[in-house]
Amino acid sequence: MAKFKLNREQKIGIFSIIILVSIYMIINYLKGKDLFSNMNTFYAEFYDVEGITATVPIHLRGHKIGTIESVDYNPAKNSFLLKLKVQSAYKIPNNSVAEIYDVGILGTRALRINLGDSQNLLKNRDTLQSSINPGMIDGLLSELLPLKDDIQNLIKAINLTFDEVNQIISPELKKEIDNSINNLNKTLKSASEIMSNLNKSSPEITEIVTNFNKITSSLDETSHKLNSGLDNINEITESIKSSDLAGTINTLKDLLSKLHDPDGSIGKLINTDSIHNSIEVLINDLDSLIKNINENPKKYIKVSVF
Repeated sequence: MAKFKLNREQKIGIFSIIILVSIYMIINYLKGKDLFSNMNTFYAEFYDVEGITATVPIHLRGHKIGTIESVDYNPAKNSFLLKLKVQSAYKIPNNSVAEIYDVGILGTRALRINLGDSQNLLKNRDTLQSSINPGMIDGLLSELLPLKDDIQNLIKAINLTFDEVNQIISPELKKEIDNSINNLNKTLKSASEIMSNLNKSSPEITEIVTNFNKITSSLDETSHKLNSGLDNINEITESIKSSDLAGTINTLKDLLSKLHDPDGSIGKLINTDSIHNSIEVLINDLDSLIKNINENPKKYIKVSVF
């Protein structure tokens, strides 16, 4: 058996073929194509494919199931035809929708498939329904653009108002406003000087505050003493309340009523003139007796000498 030998040119050709196949596989891998997996091809037609290019991933509920293989322009319909490569393991109902949406707030776009509820499945090379989900920025712009005219009108109205105010204000009024501003500046300057003086006088102010604290502490002690005195007064008043003061007053009233009773002994003594007259007669008799004794003592006093 003759031994098969390759010449130099054949070796170079085989090596070039291997290099070209390897480059092709690497390029397709970088594009997101898997040459060794079973893929289905679907199509979706869009009027606007901004942000969508080949190799953009295709998601199903956040999971990557394929990639966009190509984006081709169709002049007849003035639209773009997307060629989608989806893993055959995923069964897509024929009423599913291919939707372009924003991945984040930076405006990055991707494509996802929203599964339908049909029992019939898409076949290889079928066309999906398409839709575009407006992003966050587009939604904000759609809400703000109608307000643009209102904002412009508001700015014009504000400008007109300021113009009218400037026309109304007379030169004299402007001068008064300038004077008021100057006076305000002087006041602020004076306030700054006062604050500076207060900072310089802070030791004296601190001493005053200390003295005031001492006074307040003394007042607190005095208030405690006053409170104790008031407590003693309250005890005295409570003892007076608890004593039978009403009974004592009633006893005095009874005694006074008895003293003024004309039928009583003391009342008769106080109110009857007979006792007074008898005492007066007795006193007169005593005066007469003493007078007689003084005039004639021998008659009443006898002295015998032994």
